[in-house]
Amino acid sequence: MPNLKMACDTMFLIMKRDFLEKITITLVVNLILVFAAGTILMFANAFFEWDLFPPFTEKLFYFLASAIFVIIMSCAAINMMLNISRIAFFLEKIALK
Repeated sequence: MPNLKMACDTMFLIMKRDFLEKITITLVVNLILVFAAGTILMFANAFFEWDLFPPFTEKLFYFLASAIFVIIMSCAAINMMLNISRIAFFLEKIALK
């Protein structure tokens, strides 16, 4: 019976990884869309010298863009780590057969 418990724990762990992977992928895609739109607006503002926002608001937008970029990179790294561990798990299963 220990193999059954181990199999159930492994399936639960894989399901948690799937859920975490879905969350990170969704977050990355949505944040990239927001980041792209904001970056286009910031470049247009600088290039055409529109002066759409006061200087304090522009600094706030630059800070938000930096924070969004860091979150995107973190989620992408988490996603890569989850997939590498999944690949290692399946390679171990194949090697044991």
